[in-house]
Amino acid sequence: MKNQKLYMQIYNYYKGLIEEGKLTEGTKLPSIRRCSVELGVSKTTVEQGYMCLCDDGYILPKSQSGYYVSKRGNSPKKTEKKIQNENTKSNIVFDFSSTGVDAESFNMDIWRRYLKSALRQNERLLFYGDPQGEYDLRCEIAKYARETRNCVCSEENIVIGAGVQTLLNILCPLVKNKKSVCFDDLSYRQGTAIFNDYGFKINKDREKSSIIYVSPSYSTRWGDVMSVKERFDLTEFARQNNKLIIEDDYGSEFRYFNRPTPSLQGLNGGENIVYLGTFSKLLLPSIRISFMILPQGLTEKYKQKKEVYNQTVSKADQIALCSYIRDGHLKSQIKKSRKIYVQKSKILTDLLVENFGKNIKILKTNSPLYVKCRFNIKMSAKDFCERAEKAGILIIPANEENAFPEIAFSVATVGQEGFEQAVKILKKVTECCK
Repeated sequence: MKNQKLYMQIYNYYKGLIEEGKLTEGTKLPSIRRCSVELGVSKTTVEQGYMCLCDDGYILPKSQSGYYVSKRGNSPKKTEKKIQNENTKSNIVFDFSSTGVDAESFNMDIWRRYLKSALRQNERLLFYGDPQGEYDLRCEIAKYARETRNCVCSEENIVIGAGVQTLLNILCPLVKNKKSVCFDDLSYRQGTAIFNDYGFKINKDREKSSIIYVSPSYSTRWGDVMSVKERFDLTEFARQNNKLIIEDDYGSEFRYFNRPTPSLQGLNGGENIVYLGTFSKLLLPSIRISFMILPQGLTEKYKQKKEVYNQTVSKADQIALCSYIRDGHLKSQIKKSRKIYVQKSKILTDLLVENFGKNIKILKTNSPLYVKCRFNIKMSAKDFCERAEKAGILIIPANEENAFPEIAFSVATVGQEGFEQAVKILKKVTECCK
């Protein structure tokens, strides 16, 4: 490099940035004068380097404006990789693995109205919010958790944050005396990553762990629910062995066709259980508002250091959600969404039975969000899902040990108008497997 002429060093430097994609099409290069000052070389040297870039098609001069990265300057490797990624994504026509929400389930007009109302509270918005979360919203959440999930709590036990990961970042320092955590589902990367960062040992053995992280209302990806007996056994085991339970009750409102099973936190009075809830599934995933209910001992610990944390949810969103819940829209939203998902599950179930007949068995689930079935084809669920993906359908393997593929379909984001086409595509996939 040192033996290269100065203008070639300039040429190779910008060529490398362009080919690596760090300078994209349309990006303006520094002016010749500015570049010469910054590099401590003459304007002629810089101009020579720029001319070489122009000659090779990496940049284009624009009269009275400067030099810009050209379309031809994009790295072939980068462009090819980007096209491949886009093609892979565009190949998926129906995503039955998504945990999003139905496009028709949430009334954006109502939410906008509450946001606008919140933004008109000028004086309240002039100040930073409570690190623990706005008091009136915590009161509404405590009431909601008591009524719908039988939780034992007050607004003093509630901590609000932008997502479960944020709340776990607050919780981990409070329980740093616990050295290990058991995850029933180690594939929950967002959760295990936080505990890893704080130095916790992570495993699947409850006996050897001081913290047990469970999702009793969502024990599998397709919505299996922990029974009442299992819940009592777990809370008693934790009490007798002085273990802390973290109950991630994500999406519990949509895990049951009938009356929801009480939360773990409600079953034992919340003595040694941290409860995590979120509004992402009830409203929209992009509305990042979650909450944590701390047992009294951890509540006192949190209060001693809460001032060192900043609130991660905007005050306007908190004000809007408080009014939204108080006016009864959350309850209406839950009823509406349940109705939509029950209807969609029935439609998809009927289409599967109609098209596959004796070659399919519909399996029982606890959630209207999912349709679970077994195909009468000798193939692993993993292979079946891979073949379906190549045909443009993403589905969930429900049991990879069975000789016949057990599959789960999430009806959340796929519109019911596309169900018929999706089932026909899947039928072609199964015919190819015979």
